[in-house]
Amino acid sequence: MSPKKVTMTDIAKAAGVSQSTVSNILGRNKASSFPKATVDKVFAVAEELGYTPQRRQSKTNVLASKRILVLATRLTNPYYPSILQSIEHEANKNGLHVVCGDTYHLPKLEQDYLDMALEMNFLAVIYLFPPDNPQALERALERIPIITICDNVPDSKADQVELNNFRSGCIAAEHLISLGHRNIVMLTTPMDRNIARLSRVKGVENLIHASENCTLHIISDFIDTPEGEMAIENNFDYSVGYHLAQDPHIVECSATAIIAINDMVAIGAIDALLEKGYRIPEDYSIIGFDNLFYTGLERISLTTVDPHADMLAQSAMDVLLHRLNIRTPNSLVSNMRFKAECQPRLIVRKSTAAPQNKE
Repeated sequence: MSPKKVTMTDIAKAAGVSQSTVSNILGRNKASSFPKATVDKVFAVAEELGYTPQRRQSKTNVLASKRILVLATRLTNPYYPSILQSIEHEANKNGLHVVCGDTYHLPKLEQDYLDMALEMNFLAVIYLFPPDNPQALERALERIPIITICDNVPDSKADQVELNNFRSGCIAAEHLISLGHRNIVMLTTPMDRNIARLSRVKGVENLIHASENCTLHIISDFIDTPEGEMAIENNFDYSVGYHLAQDPHIVECSATAIIAINDMVAIGAIDALLEKGYRIPEDYSIIGFDNLFYTGLERISLTTVDPHADMLAQSAMDVLLHRLNIRTPNSLVSNMRFKAECQPRLIVRKSTAAPQNKE
């Protein structure tokens, strides 16, 4: 006569916990929601009783358990395709699939996506921006691994791959100063909700203020976009650059170089200046951020600071696999926040050069 098969009910009785607790710990990869003592006890009792987990899963659950939800905001922003492609490439190498959602900076929509990931038993969530609904993120984090790919979010417990946008700003300013530019203008969009852009500005300010005989003039304007409107962000940024580059202060301050807050703002500024008869880089050197795929085209040839999308994606997958690996019976719960940082790099093209003497 074959021995009786040990069930989760048996483990629950022996461990003095509910069957749902055992199910969540052993069968649903949600051990992080329970105290370490409870988790250790459940696994110890399961091993003592000789419990063998059921391997059979429904087709839906098998598929869902290999899915990663990637959350972006305003997918029309041309920065996202390159990093999404890199994430998908890294995920596929590990037998995982990517599902992408656009929150449009709407906290309720962000909450809905997180609820969907939990209800459908997704493997993990990756944020490509600082959360607009941090409370929802922290609640979801109790039940699913979450990684943010953005500037540092110090109060969050989520694992993080940090973009060092402060360093990006320093690199841009350092490049222009090394060419001999001393009067530099920075064109930027509103930064009230954008940590990345604020960090870039601080990096530029820090480097220029620490340099001898260098002056920075920040030109920022607000082009109203109704809250929650699903605007095309790359067109918005282009329009900002085109508009700000016509500010008379650029000429009045005798600037010889322009730092744009991102590549789309830079391209808008280039078009505005060319229309006015200025030459790039003879009259104005221009540098952007993001290394969008078309900035290398001959007509644009924009010097830019590259965030290393492939490295960010690889680091995110490494952090995720590390997180999943520690959720094993031997070391199941960890409150440690995993963190990786990727360093940006300068891509020099034809839009920057040494300043020419202005009469």
